[in-house]
Amino acid sequence: MRLVKRRRRRRVQMPLAMKSERRNANEEEEKGKGGMYLWLLDRDGVINEDVGSPGVIDVDRFKFLPLVKESLWSIRRRQNVDESPTSKKTNAAVRKVVLITNQTCVGKEIITEEYLTDVIHKRMTEELSRGGGADAFFDAILYETSPVEVNNRRKPAPGMVLEALQMFPPNTPGKDGVIFVGDSMTDMMAAGRAEIESGRSITRVLVGTGYGSRVWSELAEEYEELIDDGVFYYYVESERNDVNKESSLDAFPEECFPLYVAKDLAAAVDIFL
Repeated sequence: MRLVKRRRRRRVQMPLAMKSERRNANEEEEKGKGGMYLWLLDRDGVINEDVGSPGVIDVDRFKFLPLVKESLWSIRRRQNVDESPTSKKTNAAVRKVVLITNQTCVGKEIITEEYLTDVIHKRMTEELSRGGGADAFFDAILYETSPVEVNNRRKPAPGMVLEALQMFPPNTPGKDGVIFVGDSMTDMMAAGRAEIESGRSITRVLVGTGYGSRVWSELAEEYEELIDDGVFYYYVESERNDVNKESSLDAFPEECFPLYVAKDLAAAVDIFL
């Protein structure tokens, strides 16, 4: 596992052996600044607290994670500015935000699809839109309810990611501009597989909330002296473990990499906005 430790607003000195990986992280971050036109977000563990299996089956258990509303509003407000008739920015800068989530609790008949969409997601959207204008925050909410693992839409399969790419095609011929933020290996696998099938580069960010908390805790413990009130994250270039210490990332297949590991969604947004 090759790591590049990065901090916004403070320089971090790194061994010379990491020089090439640091350059790659720098280049990708600069390409992404202001240019991520399509944000793909997992739900449980990224937007709201992960309550474990079988998921959120009672709307009262849907609780936003800290700073999630502010982070999502930041993306939406920037988009609103870009879409203003008086704005000098072009439509190429307009951002779209798509929620991509597995909801097998519906397929297992624990809750109905109507309860998922008309109660849980409705309340989520209403809370997000408060203070962010009349528009519903998410441009699309894609979900798969089937509990069957052999399903092209259920993550780690790439189906929903490919659907999002078709719904919101790139405004430029370049390959940059898509980011997937998730908290699990299956999220990163879905993004990686969609990248292979579509030919579009998809920046992958694993957040340290939900299932990603174990990965973040391991890295934070190893580099504890670097964690303070700054925004801190890691750029992981490959799954190869070049250090003696074991990591949960060792179990991630090659298609998951390269990826960023950020403390939470707020840190992920801070990297690219």
